[in-house]
Amino acid sequence: MNLENLKSEWSTMNDRMDKQEILKEKMFCQILNTKSDKSLNRLLAYEVVSLIISILFIPVSFYFLIKIPNNGTGTEYARIVLIGAITLLVICVFGYGIKVFVLSKIDFTKPLKHNSFCINKYAIYIKYEKSIGYYFFLPLVVVSCTVFYVKMHASLLLWVFMSCVFIAMILFVIYFYRLYNKNISTIRQNLEELRELEEK
Repeated sequence: MNLENLKSEWSTMNDRMDKQEILKEKMFCQILNTKSDKSLNRLLAYEVVSLIISILFIPVSFYFLIKIPNNGTGTEYARIVLIGAITLLVICVFGYGIKVFVLSKIDFTKPLKHNSFCINKYAIYIKYEKSIGYYFFLPLVVVSCTVFYVKMHASLLLWVFMSCVFIAMILFVIYFYRLYNKNISTIRQNLEELRELEEK
């Protein structure tokens, strides 16, 4: 009788330990999903704000393009710059729209494979965007502004101001992409830990 009671108590204790283990795993999964969700919301916020700003700047650029008078080479150059800016903004709208669409497909109630595919796809977009920004867009802006300043015979003060703006812009871009990489890494790491839990 004592042996049967002991077996029963041991079985009850095992069940209780198993339930606690399952509960701990569920809580851990919930914590990981919450952290991933916060990082995902940050990334979505960055992209949505960038998309809205790009959309708003298109009509503003069109307004300045229409208002440019038809006299002198300086105004002709300004017209070319504005047309280039509008073209770039339209491309940005499509780019940000695609990234928002990819991020909106991530759902932490869906299978890990689906979410891993989406975040990796988004990371590839960011990688290409960063390369284009560093090696094409920033040099293009520097060259365009330099040519414009030379044509308008800008003063030393304006050259110093432009240099400070470029340095600030470069630092801002570097900081912003670090935020992107940090949030992407957080989501990837959490998904990897969830995968390891599933395999146990």
